Amino acid sequence: MVKPTNTIQLNRLKQLDRYFGTALSVVDSQTLAQIMSCSTRNVAKTMKTLAELGWVNWQPGRGRGIKTQLQIVRSFHTVLIDVLKTYVAGGELNEAARYADIFNYQKVFKQSLPEWMIEFSEDNQRSDKLISLVPYSLPNCHPMHMVDRNAGIIVSAMFDTLVDFEPLSKQFIPRLAHQFYQEGLTHYFRIRPDVHFHNGELLTPEHVKQVLLAHKKPNTIANELYQSIESVEVNRQWVEVTLTFDDPIFLHAIADIHASIYLNNPAEPNFPYGTGAYHWGTKTIDHWTLLKNTGYFAHHGILKSAEFWHVLETNKTSVGHLLEFEDSEKRIDNAPELLGSSLGCKGLCMNKSLDDDIRRSLASVTQEVLKQHYQARHTISHSLFNHSVALDSNAHSRQSESLELPHSLKVLKKNSDALHHFWNRLNEHDVQIEYVDEFSKADVWIENFLIGADPVLDHYYWLLLSASAKRMLTSFKQQQWLAEVQNAPDTNATLSLIEQRYLEQYRVIPLWTKSYAFHRHQTLRGTVINSLGFMDISKIWFDKRES
Repeated sequence: MVKPTNTIQLNRLKQLDRYFGTALSVVDSQTLAQIMSCSTRNVAKTMKTLAELGWVNWQPGRGRGIKTQLQIVRSFHTVLIDVLKTYVAGGELNEAARYADIFNYQKVFKQSLPEWMIEFSEDNQRSDKLISLVPYSLPNCHPMHMVDRNAGIIVSAMFDTLVDFEPLSKQFIPRLAHQFYQEGLTHYFRIRPDVHFHNGELLTPEHVKQVLLAHKKPNTIANELYQSIESVEVNRQWVEVTLTFDDPIFLHAIADIHASIYLNNPAEPNFPYGTGAYHWGTKTIDHWTLLKNTGYFAHHGILKSAEFWHVLETNKTSVGHLLEFEDSEKRIDNAPELLGSSLGCKGLCMNKSLDDDIRRSLASVTQEVLKQHYQARHTISHSLFNHSVALDSNAHSRQSESLELPHSLKVLKKNSDALHHFWNRLNEHDVQIEYVDEFSKADVWIENFLIGADPVLDHYYWLLLSASAKRMLTSFKQQQWLAEVQNAPDTNATLSLIEQRYLEQYRVIPLWTKSYAFHRHQTLRGTVINSLGFMDISKIWFDKRES
């Protein structure tokens, strides 16, 4: 099929289709001119063009006012869909999206793009451009305020931290600070002199100072991780951070993705400038592109660009280069083209106001319900982070006559549907369930304990600093356990001990693991999903060799 050079022909077909449908019609030129909003003398030229495209059959009459015969052979919808498919198959997704916008076919475009991408994916020979179909719109991409996991693949590509945590060696390695060391309570970071933000501004130690101090502000996510900072000083190319005590979590905190160094962008506050291997190209709510930063100070990405399109959930087996699933709590089958990652687990949290016997009884009922209703579809978990501290599920078991359940229970409505069989079982035990919208009023709630690359930081945050931790622990207990960690010779072992206490005291009941999955093109390489559930764009490449 020949693609139209502009949208005029399509608009003319749309006007005719709306008026006549596909029935054979007899009409005069004046009527056609009115329908197509054109002059009478242009009618013949327009109809001839549409006929040559194979969209209509048209037999002109002779003389003024003479009737002509018209029949639409291909409907506007059919023709527009073919045009969109042709552009997609040719790799011209931007042009396809433009046509969809003009004719208000955005929803159809989002629904159909995974299927249309098949032909492009199979035939495309470019090895430097990734196209990913994702089930979400452009998220907030400010590293310090990031709460949407979907922003992770973007933030990790566009921003850098002072230091990196290497999971295998469990060591901290240089990043924006190419030298760093500690003396007493002061950490010294020498900032690289050759790094620029994506807007061209040179990175300076003063930028780093401002970001570190911003993390201490009360309304910042996990600001508690930075409260040990007493002062931040700039000494030429060095940043000197003095702590109030020898905080074992400090380096873990500044190596986290949320601690990436950024430069404020007043025009778009949710999209600050970074220093990373990729920078923004196109950026709209449903379509965005990351372009290789050719001036990057570290290892360059292999891909020239990574393009993301928001599609609606339709046929999950259709795949372009990369079709991203939404997070899943069900078992994910193994398949060569399917990549999966565990994101952590769901847990049933108990308010500190519930006494020990009630928590223990609720745990017992939970285990019964998990075995009966959930273990066939989910991977049941018996710990939050460390499998070595998992309790034997039989340890929860008690005879039904010894259960000490409350007369009523306030359940946080958010996420509660995931465990509806449990609430039904409690009703059978004459427990009155009241669903509440406010977290502060809930006796029990379901939390997603998500894990990242640094297990120490995950343990510390979720067990001692998170909103859930503050509701599960008394203030005294929280401060007591925080002090234990801060003074412990082995931080990891102490955090595992605290998790074990959570489980033994039935403050939280692990439910099942959360996972994430991607379909990938067979030539895609470097698609390792990290523990945050996203890929490192700078390491992805296409292998176009013949097998």
